[in-house]
Amino acid sequence: MYINHELYAADVAGIANENLSWEKLSGKNLLLTGATGLIGTPIVDVLMKKNRDENLNVTICAAGRNEKVAKERFADYFGDKNFEFVKLDVNAPIEIDSAIDFIIHAASNTHPLLYSTDPVGTMMTNFIGTYNLLELSRKKKIERFVFLSTVEIYGKALNAEDIFDENYCGYIDCNTVRAGYPEGKRAGESLCQAYISKYNLDVVIPRLSRTYGATMRLNDSKAMSEFIMNGVRGEDIVLKSQGVPRFSYCCVTDAVSGIFYCLLKGKCGEAYNVVDSSKILSLREIAEYISSLAGKKVIFELPNEIQAKGFSKAINAIMSNDKIRTLGWKPKDDTYSGVKKTIEILKSKVS
Repeated sequence: MYINHELYAADVAGIANENLSWEKLSGKNLLLTGATGLIGTPIVDVLMKKNRDENLNVTICAAGRNEKVAKERFADYFGDKNFEFVKLDVNAPIEIDSAIDFIIHAASNTHPLLYSTDPVGTMMTNFIGTYNLLELSRKKKIERFVFLSTVEIYGKALNAEDIFDENYCGYIDCNTVRAGYPEGKRAGESLCQAYISKYNLDVVIPRLSRTYGATMRLNDSKAMSEFIMNGVRGEDIVLKSQGVPRFSYCCVTDAVSGIFYCLLKGKCGEAYNVVDSSKILSLREIAEYISSLAGKKVIFELPNEIQAKGFSKAINAIMSNDKIRTLGWKPKDDTYSGVKKTIEILKSKVS
């Protein structure tokens, strides 16, 4: 397991014990892109726990561009009969000889610095990469394709008090570098619908809220991630705005639980918001909470030009999770408990 900490292990075990139709994966091959990322890592950990504890016998084809990173994240699994690293760039045509039964597409640039410094790669992974994987799905006649989407597709709330359900559609200024991420995800979702219509492919779309957790990269440039790392290192929290926006969040292990609910219980063609709706906090409130845990203070600092290009212009982005709750899913952590747990785990990792 990537993180050797009792809190993380308990979360992974909790997901593995969810009352889901895990037998659908038994004896099957699952291709996971973005395997070494924030989301992909605990997906692998959960499935390998199911394999080792319950003999689920699902083979995980963990896809990525960097085998060295994969060996660091999944050192415990290399050599296991149910784990295979697949060196893969989803933006190039994909040829895989072995059978593939399920695909979870979790590869994407997901933090603001990359939106501004790699805008082409950000957009292409969500469109060309999704196309290549859908083509692979069609050829392999897979059972289900899971496209990880995002709260970003809702754009800017039309009214400050709006709550985003799965039918909401807000404003995105497409004539900006920052638009590459949400527009790429919107296009990816539309492409999924096209493959459902033309090729009868089975696709489900979890839409993730702003997600954080112990498997994040330590140089992640999302505001929440930077706040958490300030807390881990016992530093003052640097807030590069007045911190007014209010967003929905989800701890990564809850997000992964939601993804499995979508994979195993979701309806083809449907999107599901995966989010904790119980604690809606402003950036400033989160910064103040983390600073209180660390015994530090909040410092206000203007972003530089490159940072500013990647920042969201959304004022509020609040999601409803009513729809995914109909599948039986609910989050275990709110923002306070999830952030506190993440800091505790990461302290043991970076010390």
